[in-house]
Amino acid sequence: MNHTRKTYFIVISVVLSLIVHAIIFAVSGDISFRSIFLQELKPSRYLKMGSVSLNSPETENQAVGRKAQLIRSDETINKNSSQNFQGPKIRYEDLRNSPVKPPPPDSFKIPKAPSVSTLQKIIEADGDKLVKERLRVNRLIVPKIARSDSPSLSGDGGSAGGPIELKLRIPFPLRSSPDLPPATVARLLPEEDLSMIDSLMDVRLFKFTEPDGNGFFQIDITPRKKVSALKPFTKDVVFCIDSSGSISKEKLDEFRDGVLKSIRKMNPDDRMEIISFKHKAFPLFGGLRNPTAENIKLADEFLSKLKRSGSTNIYSAVEPFVNEKFKTPDRPLLIFLASDGNVNTGEVFDSRTLVNEISNRNHDNASIFTFGSGRDKNSFLLDLLAYRNRGRSFSAQESENSGIALENFIGDVSGIAVMDLDYQVSGNLSELTFPKKLPHLYANHTLSVYGKFTPETEELGLRITGIDSLGVKQELVFAGNLDDAFEADEQLPKKWALQYIYNLYSRLTANYDEVLKMEIYRTASKYGVDVPYIDKYLK
Repeated sequence: MNHTRKTYFIVISVVLSLIVHAIIFAVSGDISFRSIFLQELKPSRYLKMGSVSLNSPETENQAVGRKAQLIRSDETINKNSSQNFQGPKIRYEDLRNSPVKPPPPDSFKIPKAPSVSTLQKIIEADGDKLVKERLRVNRLIVPKIARSDSPSLSGDGGSAGGPIELKLRIPFPLRSSPDLPPATVARLLPEEDLSMIDSLMDVRLFKFTEPDGNGFFQIDITPRKKVSALKPFTKDVVFCIDSSGSISKEKLDEFRDGVLKSIRKMNPDDRMEIISFKHKAFPLFGGLRNPTAENIKLADEFLSKLKRSGSTNIYSAVEPFVNEKFKTPDRPLLIFLASDGNVNTGEVFDSRTLVNEISNRNHDNASIFTFGSGRDKNSFLLDLLAYRNRGRSFSAQESENSGIALENFIGDVSGIAVMDLDYQVSGNLSELTFPKKLPHLYANHTLSVYGKFTPETEELGLRITGIDSLGVKQELVFAGNLDDAFEADEQLPKKWALQYIYNLYSRLTANYDEVLKMEIYRTASKYGVDVPYIDKYLK
């Protein structure tokens, strides 16, 4: 009997002890009664993250009651969520002196956990609902900006870099009229330290539509006279003149005449160097010099003494100036190469290898412009060297009076308004938009961008950014409706095809690939474009 009574009291004591401990733990918030009595845990909305203090403009004593503790359970908010996103539960402590009363627990409604794709979406604002003053200060969202520099050969591939889907909010008129106010464009990009140069440019959109609805577009950007409001860059210019035996006396005289006239037009703060090259390079100054009266006289004497002889070593003339050590920050470096391109000696004399070596060393430090005259020239080297180094290639059909053509060519690209341009094109259009690298924006030269569009394309967006001479980031935003574009003739598809072929040439010089070569042939045949040097220099 006594044994039975002792057992009874022990059982009662254990049960009471368990109940007391359970009550204590429940009050302290460390466990839940449900975990004791329920075999299967149900999803919880709460997440324990530790203690935080809520910032308040009140005094420290008044803010005591606003201390909150975030409590986490080991249960997920959504069994199907890959991220196990859990929301916070707030328990107020020491609210005796606070006017704020703790809300009931059920009033905390935790939103459904966002998926990864939701977190990556870009927040949009409806431009139609913004006031005009707001539209003037924000920036345009240009849709679907591709990050890849390599177009797909089929013409329909996506961007390897993963385009970002952005949305044009309202239709955009053509920006060629000087009377159009900036407020006609909804600018919805995040605020940046940017200046707008839209009003300083004439932008025109051309299109050529094929019977199946696909087509080609060309966007021309021409600086207006008031672009002079941007302070011009002081620049460094290197003139490389071919004086080898393959250059006729007439050509050499024209090269010399065009360069000398260009030097006399340089700004006082510009700097120059003249290189004569044949089997090796012969510099005038051995460094950069301002175009003072004395230095122009020395240049005249140097040029007048040039005699044609020997072999051609272009690499020795150009290579020293594409090294980043030669480049002065914030000063554009322009290299003008006047030659027939018929390299035949030196450390590097294979045309394809020379283009690769110069381009790989350059890293966009210098813009290389090439000039040739007559018919006996290596167009492959002159064209590709300029294309891969953000320059231009110009050729005069005849040697006679080619000095004037050279002078005008140099003048067209001497006044730099904005340097180091980058651009973005709307939608899926970036894959087949060329050139992939833009030159500087020159005050006296039209910048053109070529691309293809599909039947469902209604609007085109283009955003160009660059740096002005004061180091300020400048931006041009254009968007136009294809219905309002100027109609172009059948030359526009050929212009686009030529840009595409040069892009393929550029890739082919870097890494030879038979697939690229066949694509050049296919494109040239389809659009009637001549590819005269592919079999001679690209084997």
